[in-house]
Amino acid sequence: MMPDAVLIQVPSIDFRTFIGLSHKVLGRSPAASTDACRRELSDAERFLSCLAALRDVRAPVGLSPHLLQHVSFSAFIAADERDMLDILQLCAGLPFVAVETIVRGVQAAVVTGTLAQWRDAVLSGCAKGVPTTVRHCFNKLHGLFTAAGLNVWPDCTTRSSPDQTYLLLEDKRGR
Repeated sequence: MMPDAVLIQVPSIDFRTFIGLSHKVLGRSPAASTDACRRELSDAERFLSCLAALRDVRAPVGLSPHLLQHVSFSAFIAADERDMLDILQLCAGLPFVAVETIVRGVQAAVVTGTLAQWRDAVLSGCAKGVPTTVRHCFNKLHGLFTAAGLNVWPDCTTRSSPDQTYLLLEDKRGR
């Protein structure tokens, strides 16, 4: 069985309260930049941009790496029990609940982590030397986060692999 994953929990932010209270204590809205942004933002990106704007009114709209720990996501993952062990090891530090399924040899797990933790786990899971089926799972997670407007790997490139997966390679130049 090829592992599969889906995001089942994304941040739910009460923007009305957050922006209202911030405006009262700051005398300005931390959402000014996001409101003026022409592209569509996910709630997580909008929230992180507003957090950055709390301290710096000129903070750019986007996913500031130092704020990624402020939003959490949960993924439901199903995989062969041998692959699940590798998947959970690559998600080191992320809490999880794993269970046997009614399908013999298949486990399901709900794994939860901050966007910073998921960034690191996906980078580890899309590395050279990771078994194909396990890398397939992390490729899926990478695609899910990216499709949700949460590309926290802008300094990485993808390289196709002969096994129909891809490697996510970190560009360490300029660091």
